[in-house]
Amino acid sequence: MTSDGVAGQDPTVEGDWREDTFFRRRPSAETLDWVAASMGRGSRVVGHRRLTGGVNSAVHRLTVERRDARVFVVLRQYPAGSIALRTAMEKEIANLEVVAGSGLPVPTLLATDVAGVATHGAPSLLMTRLPGHVHLNPTERRPWTERIAKFAARLHSVDLPAPAFRAWADSWIAPRGRFQVPVGAQKPAIWKAAFDAMELPPPGDDAVFLHCDYLPVNLLWSRGKITGLTDWNSIHRGSRAIDVGQCRRYLASLYSPDWAEELRSRYESIAGVPLDPWWDLYSLLHHDDNGPQSISRQVAGRRPVDVLGMTARVEIAVEQALHRLG
Repeated sequence: MTSDGVAGQDPTVEGDWREDTFFRRRPSAETLDWVAASMGRGSRVVGHRRLTGGVNSAVHRLTVERRDARVFVVLRQYPAGSIALRTAMEKEIANLEVVAGSGLPVPTLLATDVAGVATHGAPSLLMTRLPGHVHLNPTERRPWTERIAKFAARLHSVDLPAPAFRAWADSWIAPRGRFQVPVGAQKPAIWKAAFDAMELPPPGDDAVFLHCDYLPVNLLWSRGKITGLTDWNSIHRGSRAIDVGQCRRYLASLYSPDWAEELRSRYESIAGVPLDPWWDLYSLLHHDDNGPQSISRQVAGRRPVDVLGMTARVEIAVEQALHRLG
């Protein structure tokens, strides 16, 4: 699970890397030439559009003209000099190769330049464009959460190789013993009780294939159906509650704890198994003082964001998960 914490772990990036002009500028001429060459003889890039919501990379939709036809492709680029972000890109390339042919709606790799040799120093990957768009304004809660639950169950039924998930090594969660009650907490005792629960050894659970960044901002929709899942830099095998719990954290943050509970209920009904409460609580505790601003960046104006109320809403979900844990 990397979406909120990757860059903060990289000492080569000074200041707030998300505010760097790299994430706002158009692709370089060298990059566009590389894209055209990657798409075949006679291809040329005739349009580009920066896509919103990218946190770890600059993402553009490019229009490529070839053989009297136009196609859309997606270009993801990382700033030069960031060890952590380059590692994330290398993982995404490897993971997209793992999920290729799985039947899941995922991007197909078209070209990569990990060292940025042909792209003016920017590590780059070129992918097919999936249909659909990020959908954060459902008119009805239940059908929207039910489709997210169904897709998660489908994802978890895929039998693909991936490393076993390690609770304190494969995530950006605070180390045990260093949790902090977030600013805005209404009931600090709830958070402290949850932190105490994390001192217990992680329970065993059936290991399924995990995306490990299963968030609404990584799902694409078209005509009421999920048409794609993006951001593949952290696949593992582990408790299904890791993916669902991360999504529940997001729903509680952005909407309400009722939406998070709806997702849990729908998923358990569809998958036919309960979510392990320890792993669910573990995922919810990825909320910290950086969470509200990170989610606001990811949402990128697609819907109103109540930043000040996020912690209080997640707190309710944490308390409910604690009750289930006993």
